[in-house]
Amino acid sequence: MIDTLKILIPVDDRKFLEKLKVNLIRTSRKNLETGEMKYEYFTGEIKAGSYLKTISFKISEGMPVGIFFEFSLPKYKYGNNVEMIWPSEVLVILESFRKELCEKIKEELPLLSEWIVYRLDLCYNWTFESKEKCQSLMNFIQRIDYPRKKVHRYETSVMYIGSAYTIKFYLKGDEFLKNSFKESLKVNEEKTYKLLDWANKILRFEVEFRKNYLQSVFGKKKVKISDIADDQAIIAIEALYLDKVFKYINKEKMKHEDVRQRINSYFKPAKAYRLYNFYKGYYFEQDEKYHIEKGLNRSTIFNYKKDLKKIGVAFTENLTSNDFVAVEELIIPSKNAHFTLLAYNSIHTIVSI
Repeated sequence: MIDTLKILIPVDDRKFLEKLKVNLIRTSRKNLETGEMKYEYFTGEIKAGSYLKTISFKISEGMPVGIFFEFSLPKYKYGNNVEMIWPSEVLVILESFRKELCEKIKEELPLLSEWIVYRLDLCYNWTFESKEKCQSLMNFIQRIDYPRKKVHRYETSVMYIGSAYTIKFYLKGDEFLKNSFKESLKVNEEKTYKLLDWANKILRFEVEFRKNYLQSVFGKKKVKISDIADDQAIIAIEALYLDKVFKYINKEKMKHEDVRQRINSYFKPAKAYRLYNFYKGYYFEQDEKYHIEKGLNRSTIFNYKKDLKKIGVAFTENLTSNDFVAVEELIIPSKNAHFTLLAYNSIHTIVSI
């Protein structure tokens, strides 16, 4: 589903851009010795949408020329980003945004068909029966590494950061309470507490694509708004990048002794010994994992993971049976997914009867 967008509205009317710049903040960098201007841009903010959320924008006069906007579509529509936006809703929402901008600046802006996507954040909500269940799943996910990504682990989240795209998993309740709860209370107190109750049961998956990588994802030099407005296409992209995280993970529940026996049955004693000790140290002992990463080159670690995956070795022993079932349900699309508070409440009410 769609969360944050960075879009360029191409505008080559210099007089119009000059008029907009009057009340904006100017940022520039100049070589004082040569007088050469390294860069210069103008930034500002507007309040838009039914909930008057603040949206930042930047005027670019280099290449490309136009106005950049970056904002969360769910916040624009719902006033929060616990709820999510279907891709098929994007055209209607952005057309409303375009008309609102035209009214504010008293000028006609280019049609949506000319807008270019520079950043795209996709997200997915899995809803479980409790915050504790979400935390146990987070504990599982935090033991997973992602090849060629820098991993940041926190108590309620994990991030796999790269130059082309970043993947995140986090407990939505903690994030909502920290970043948006107080602001949301001012708008609608009753809805805010309902959102918090739901958010506490959400494990969220996000993938953020930057412009250059977007071109390869969609196979186009310029990604337009219509390209991101297809529900099935976006779900397929989310599923693909979720699978990348779980590529070397077998979700079968196993005990350490089962792992030892399986490794010994496939490999000669020397390699079996190395693989079993790698398995224990890398996935279960953080101090040992640090030494493994320092002592082994990346290709060796990759090959060990590949060998373990090939013979079906898992590392979910410390999860309960119920947790294990939920791990299997970390899929896209999922029956555990709810995208709006209304959809969640309707299912929640049925379950409660």
